Amino acid sequence: MYSLEGKVALVTGGTSGIGLAVAKSFIDNGATVAITGRRENGVDIAAAIGAQFFKCDATDEQQVKDMLDAAQSTLGEFSVVVINAGTADDEGSIEDFDSQGMHALVDLNLKGAFYALKYAPGHMSDGASIIYTGSVAGSGIAHAGAGVYAASKAGGAYLARTSAIENAPRAIRVNAVCPALIADTGMMVADDGNDTAQFLSTLNAFGRMGHQDEVVGIYNFLASDASTFITGQEIRVDGGMSAGLGLPLFSAIAGEG
Repeated sequence: MYSLEGKVALVTGGTSGIGLAVAKSFIDNGATVAITGRRENGVDIAAAIGAQFFKCDATDEQQVKDMLDAAQSTLGEFSVVVINAGTADDEGSIEDFDSQGMHALVDLNLKGAFYALKYAPGHMSDGASIIYTGSVAGSGIAHAGAGVYAASKAGGAYLARTSAIENAPRAIRVNAVCPALIADTGMMVADDGNDTAQFLSTLNAFGRMGHQDEVVGIYNFLASDASTFITGQEIRVDGGMSAGLGLPLFSAIAGEG
């Protein structure tokens, strides 16, 4: 992994899933880390990995502002901010999905990204890195039953692109990591051989689900000084899913799986 010695990082939605895995990786590679979230036991989760915790509802603009003020006051200016707070839902079709569920997805995945991108740069040093957790749904792929999720993530990714252009004069780079089919994230089925996991595994070229330790490396790279000429990008970590139809899917269709 790339060295993050001397870096101060903030990971929103860092109490579970990819956010927690990224926070752990950052600490292992030398960074000072704070995580945020809504969980009551966030302090204990942070303490277990050697991080600070700041409770924050990413959908509440004032809470985001107050959290950033408090975190900077405690740790100093941030050199890395990971905008990871997000959610998914069992939507069904666009016609069937209720408006309350739509608002919940948009509030966290899109508005939450907007609040973070609006206020975080003012708490960051020049030459810093912002990393938005998007999704392959909304970055090249759409499928039935996830329209609002994909739209909210696509919106967040385009906000990140715009932020990259607007923050370039300060050499603050802004990129999106767009995972797919990553097990143990809290928003995907367990990779335990169940029928759903087996089906999902046919959708990428490798014919299996990915795991958190296969995602954190790209965050570490983008947080490090090795990525100082990379900005405004959507980097897919999807096992080749967005490249096209893979052999595992053809095998499954032919009944060979």
